[in-house]
Amino acid sequence: MAPSLCIHTALISFVLFSTSTFAEEAQVPAMFVFGDSLFDPGNNNNLATLAKANYFPNGIDFPEGDTGRYCNGGTFADYLSNLLGLPRIPPYNNPELEVHDMFQGVNFASAASGILDDTGRFYGELFSMDSQIQNFGRILEELGSVLENRTEDYIGSSFFLVSTGSNDYINNFLLPISQTARLYAPESFAALLIHEYRRQLTELYDLGGRKFLIGGVGPLGCIPNQIGNNPNASDTCVESTNILVLQFNTNLKVMLDDLNRSLRGSYFLFWDVYSKSMEIITNYSRYGFKYPLTACCGAGRSKGQIICLPVLPLECQNRNDYIFWDPYHPTARFNSIVAEVAYNGTLQTSFPMNAMQLALL
Repeated sequence: MAPSLCIHTALISFVLFSTSTFAEEAQVPAMFVFGDSLFDPGNNNNLATLAKANYFPNGIDFPEGDTGRYCNGGTFADYLSNLLGLPRIPPYNNPELEVHDMFQGVNFASAASGILDDTGRFYGELFSMDSQIQNFGRILEELGSVLENRTEDYIGSSFFLVSTGSNDYINNFLLPISQTARLYAPESFAALLIHEYRRQLTELYDLGGRKFLIGGVGPLGCIPNQIGNNPNASDTCVESTNILVLQFNTNLKVMLDDLNRSLRGSYFLFWDVYSKSMEIITNYSRYGFKYPLTACCGAGRSKGQIICLPVLPLECQNRNDYIFWDPYHPTARFNSIVAEVAYNGTLQTSFPMNAMQLALL
């Protein structure tokens, strides 16, 4: 037998063995992740960009250290993959990634990225949402060459975690020098984002995705960056920013409801990140937090004016006391709480389902 045929046959045997054995433990064959720095496991590490977190103290509580995650520990995607019975989902942009590493999923999320291609570009290179979908298409071709006629069932049974849009506001519309804000009123900008997002989610559906957990945008007005850089915030959430987020989330939910009706066999589950985050921030002591609006790592007002850097002293010895790790991102403890809620809780009354129920469909 020729060497290439031996390798191909071995890979097919590996897939057949894997999909039959890990199914007893995992609730889905794989999870594919799309989004921004909230989920990025290090995809930006090898890009020419300022938007990367592969340095200490990021990862101080993570088993593998500073992998590129914007967190002291694991992201929401890390915790959810564990709850689904899957291993940690590897980053797409890892030069050592091979086909056999992809069978239980790939993470395409890229820090600073957004729905719009121009979002976050001032940082340098990144994978926009459109680029992430293109990258998924490339991975799908590689997996398809091994899975062959099993590909459709494999992708259709897999879990798609998608959350984007935050940077379209933080690193685009809300920037002081933003041209976007001059071109669009808030309502028009939200409509633009939803229009593009609908197209992108439809593309993922056309590529075979059927089970989607779509995260809304969280309360951006409560992140230390917004509070620290707003002289009128007085250590409380910036309501004008949260109003923009709520407008986007309302439109997003309507769009997802429509996709559920129009795309046959699809399940687009809306994950109301905003409401749960606000509930935790408001009742922070009930969840064991001590500092709801101040970053653990950073500097300036609310530690939200300078990002987490190795040269800054890490004064917070107990990261579990904080909701926010840095000016933009939550701590691992917060991520673990919301992951458990998304997996076991009720995400929306109009579509009573959670991630576990979606996975088991």
